[in-house]
Amino acid sequence: MWYFYSPKIVYGEDSLDFIQNIKGNKCYIVTDKKIEELGYLKILTEKLQKFGKYFQVFNEVIPDPREEGVLTAREQCINYSPDIIIALGGGSVIDTAKTAWVLYEFPELNIGDIHLFRSDLYETGNKAKFIAIPTTSGTGSEASNGTIISRLEDDIWKKFIFAHRGITPTYAIVDPVFPSGMPPKLTADTAFDALSHAFEGMVSNWKNEFSNGMGLKAIELIFKYLPIAYKDGNNIEARDYLHQAATMAGLAFSNSQVHIGHGMGHSWGAVFHTPHGRAVGILLPYISQFCINNPDSDDTTLEIYAKIAKQLGWAKWDENDKNAASMAINKIKELQEMIDFPSKLQDLGISKKELEENMDLLVTCCFQDATSVMTPRSITDEYYRKIYYYAYEGKDIDF
Repeated sequence: MWYFYSPKIVYGEDSLDFIQNIKGNKCYIVTDKKIEELGYLKILTEKLQKFGKYFQVFNEVIPDPREEGVLTAREQCINYSPDIIIALGGGSVIDTAKTAWVLYEFPELNIGDIHLFRSDLYETGNKAKFIAIPTTSGTGSEASNGTIISRLEDDIWKKFIFAHRGITPTYAIVDPVFPSGMPPKLTADTAFDALSHAFEGMVSNWKNEFSNGMGLKAIELIFKYLPIAYKDGNNIEARDYLHQAATMAGLAFSNSQVHIGHGMGHSWGAVFHTPHGRAVGILLPYISQFCINNPDSDDTTLEIYAKIAKQLGWAKWDENDKNAASMAINKIKELQEMIDFPSKLQDLGISKKELEENMDLLVTCCFQDATSVMTPRSITDEYYRKIYYYAYEGKDIDF
C-alpha cells in the first residue's frame, strides 16, 4: 500500500483570487523583507482586504531558515490565533511557515518531533488551513510534505529535514505573477532545483508511477520553457508553465524522495554557502552518471534514464539503453550551457585547497542527510569523495 499526497492546487494567471473561496478570515502571513520590498506582499494583502480578511505579517524569514526564526513565528502565531496561515515566498519562507503551522497546531511539540512515525500529525489543519504561495519556480515546497530547517552543529549551520505526510499544505496557489520578477540567475538556479527533484525522484528507492508521471512532465516543461524565461523574464506563458513544472516536480519528489544529489547539495551549501538550486543543479549530471553506472543488475536506473530520453524524443526507441541514458545526461549539460549555468563546482570560486580542507566535513554532512538512504546505488565514503572531486574538475563519472 502506498499514498500520493497533494495539496489542493490552483494555478495560472489570477489564481490568487481563489483565496476568496477559502473559509476563514484571520490570516497569519509568513514572508521575508525582499518579498515585501518587491511589492508582492502588497499584492496579497490588497486581495485579502478586498475579500474582507484580516492579517498579521511576519517578515523576518532568512535564506536557509534557522530554528530560532521558526520558533518566533510559532509564538506569534499562537498569540494571534489565525484560522488561515499563508506562506508567500520561496522555499525558505514556505518551510518556515509550514513548520510554524505544525507547532501552532501542536504547541506541545518541538521541531524534532516532526517525523514520519507520528500518527497525530495526520490531524494537522484542525486549527488553521495552510496556503502556500510560491514566488520562485523551483523548491516545490508548496507541494511537499517536508521542511528543511538549519541548526548550528559543529560550528556550521547544518540543514535538517523534517517530514510527515500530514503536513502537506492545504492549498498551493501557483500564480505566475510572482515569479515574473525573478532575475535570470535566480530563474536558472530555482529551475535546476526543480529539474533535480524530477530526475532524482524518478529513480529513488521510493519511486512510484504517480510520481513518475509528474516528474516526466516537469522535465519536459522545464526543458521547453526555462530557456525562454531565462532570456525573457516577462514572457508570462513561459513563467506560467515553468511555475507549474516546479510544482509538478515538488509533487513528484515529495512522494518518491530525492537522493544523493540533494544530500551532497545540502552539504555543499552548508559548508560553502552556495545557493541550493545552483549546487544540486551542478551535481545533477554527475550523480546521474554515478547511478546509471550501477553494477547491480537488479537496479533499473539505466532503463529509467533511457526511457526518459526516448519518451522526450532525445533518443530513438530502438537505441540501446546505455546510449539513450547518456543522451539524457548530455541534454542536462546542454541546458546548463544554453543558460550559462555553471557545469562544475570549480566554477563557484572554491579553491582546490578549500575543497580538500573541507572534504571530511562535506562527507560527514552527506551521511547525516536523510536523502542518503534513498539512492538507487549504494553510496560509500570513497564514492562521495570521488563524486565531489569529479564534479569539481568537470570530469564524467567513470566508476
